[in-house]
Amino acid sequence: MPKLRYVLGVDGGGSKCDAVLIAEDGTVVGWGRGGPTAHWYDTPEVIATSYADALTAALAGVHDARIWVAGHCRTAGAREIIEAAGEVIGRSFAGEIEVAFASAGEDHGLIVLAGTGSFVHLRTADGRTRHVGGMGPVLGDYGSAYEVGLRGLRAAFAGHWLASRRTSLCAAIPAALGVAELREIFDLVYVQRRLDRRAIAALASTVDREAEAGDAIAVQCVRAAADDLAELAVELISEMGAGDEDLAVIASGSVAQRSRIWWAHMCARIAEVAPRMRPIIPAVRPVVGAALLALRDMGVAVTPELIDRIVATQQEHYQRAAEAAAARAEDGADAGA
Repeated sequence: MPKLRYVLGVDGGGSKCDAVLIAEDGTVVGWGRGGPTAHWYDTPEVIATSYADALTAALAGVHDARIWVAGHCRTAGAREIIEAAGEVIGRSFAGEIEVAFASAGEDHGLIVLAGTGSFVHLRTADGRTRHVGGMGPVLGDYGSAYEVGLRGLRAAFAGHWLASRRTSLCAAIPAALGVAELREIFDLVYVQRRLDRRAIAALASTVDREAEAGDAIAVQCVRAAADDLAELAVELISEMGAGDEDLAVIASGSVAQRSRIWWAHMCARIAEVAPRMRPIIPAVRPVVGAALLALRDMGVAVTPELIDRIVATQQEHYQRAAEAAAARAEDGADAGA
């Protein structure tokens, strides 16, 4: 009896690493989540642990399988974990651009990525490409979770200065950071130096939640961040002469895909200069895009039925992986306290 064939998608980033295992019929059978894998910001030890956590969970219970891998696994330990689960029968390149297009089922269009970091990438119908942004928090993560979090952090402090700047973020931001009041955040920033890029980016969800609850200052923070990346997108469309093209605008990254206010503002700005462009929030997560690339390269047709099966089976595994990662992070925080 032939061994079962699977594809393993791996998607690492500035805050987390996801790994998904999908059978060749489109059934999601495993999902794991680890920590960050950005070598500019994290140590080799942290990155190795992130890959190991994600891969171990995704491959749990799988033995003697045939696996096609798509994505970066930069450590020897990661390769050993995969090879322990079975035979690696092929590998596919799966960079952020390829993953975003695959997750949306598109070959060209405008990718708007806003996660911990950000960028805009345009591929026209005639194959011309241009990429802007992605230079990190100091040099230009426009509109990213880091920028949303930083704007919210600053707005929380400014909320005590003037009545016109009062905001629910004054209470929400300290609570999100596990401290009682704003002055303790001053200590976290300047004395303990514990608010790094990832910690500030994590505040984006708090700012977005307060914005959804109706806090006007929080709404301003989210929209202003979206504006910063929208300016790049609009200028890119103009310089590429793509304003009249019928192209997908693909949301990628946690902010673009989950913040309704951010995404609506971004799409409105793009529609002003490119009214025929079509906003898309993919039904599958970016790591699944990596797996789809592997399926294609393995010779499996990526049909609507296969995508439907992935969508129907992904949520339970994703939720379990996210909960396990959150519990692991909490245990680590308690140990370090």
